[in-house]
Amino acid sequence: MQHRRYTRGLRNVDLHGNHKLHVVCTSKGQDMDKMLSMLRRKLGRLPVKLVGVDLEYTHYMKPQRAAVLQLCVEKECLVHHISAAKDRPMELDKFLMNDEYTFARFAIEGDKNNLKLAGLEINSDNYIDIQVEWRDPYNKKKFDSLAVVAGRLIDIHYQHEEQN
Repeated sequence: MQHRRYTRGLRNVDLHGNHKLHVVCTSKGQDMDKMLSMLRRKLGRLPVKLVGVDLEYTHYMKPQRAAVLQLCVEKECLVHHISAAKDRPMELDKFLMNDEYTFARFAIEGDKNNLKLAGLEINSDNYIDIQVEWRDPYNKKKFDSLAVVAGRLIDIHYQHEEQN
């Protein structure tokens, strides 16, 4: 596994034409800590302290391991390249275990296990699995994938494209 240190910022990433995201991708623990501090300040101003979580895995290694952790608060997205990191962010454990934040993810059980393999854990009392909590309002069944949820929420044409 190759470790390397990098940070890349992407400003004004277009999101559906009229919204812009600010994305920081990093493998540097120190830069991760700076972004976590900014996310904490942003969360402190919000009545509902919701953090979107996504986890990507290594595909070249068995068993699979956590490779990239993504945390999003409003239009701010932090992408931590775990598998390329040389040093561990000091603030990450405190952020993930903060009981004031609610972490939301789609189909989380595998993520929780893979995060533990990376030595990380999210406060399980404040972790919401969208797949379990939200049902299709038309037929009351669980959604099979995030693509199906997006089809219901974003655009009916997106849903038709996914089914073809």
